[in-house]
Amino acid sequence: MIHIVKQILRERENEIETYFSFLKIFLQEDNTDRELSKILRANLILMLYNLIESTISNAIECIHNSVHANNTSFDSLNVKFKKILIKNIKEYQNPHDFVTQINFLATDIVKKSFSKNRISNGNIDNETISKLADNYGFSKNTCYTKTKSGICLKSIRAKRNDLAHGTFSFVEVGKDYSFDDLKSMKDETINYINNIVENIAIYLSEKAYIV
Repeated sequence: MIHIVKQILRERENEIETYFSFLKIFLQEDNTDRELSKILRANLILMLYNLIESTISNAIECIHNSVHANNTSFDSLNVKFKKILIKNIKEYQNPHDFVTQINFLATDIVKKSFSKNRISNGNIDNETISKLADNYGFSKNTCYTKTKSGICLKSIRAKRNDLAHGTFSFVEVGKDYSFDDLKSMKDETINYINNIVENIAIYLSEKAYIV
């Protein structure tokens, strides 16, 4: 299942790299429209956030689906995973709906207590991912020289929200980033997310969610 997450990640990466190549050519032209260049730069931030949120949401969903597909019972799960399930049921599930949707509580609880939409709420950054890693038990370590521990995700999240809520315009956001800034942000984000997905793949292959 994790291979599907990786496939979607590759697709989002290709979209970003294609867009970035276009942006590089556009900015190198002598008669570049200054306002349009700022808008295009800001749009790259939205594309990066799209990659972050989609990949992390899909990866966490993959964990639950994989555990359920292996018919892993609640009793076999480690304490960290049990806490996640109980918390999800308490916070997100209607008791009547939950009870009527399950057939085998010991295994169905893994899937039925999960809500993909609750993973992000439009606010995923490196701290969110770090907390998910702590809660589930997969590694949050990445290659610092290539990822800077995902620190740029804080800025991406903040600017994405500014654009989504209309706090600032695309021109206002885009003016703050040079081409080199965007390249570093792009590379660090892609490397960081790839490292995290690989960590989750190892977590699943080792079935680290079991006692």
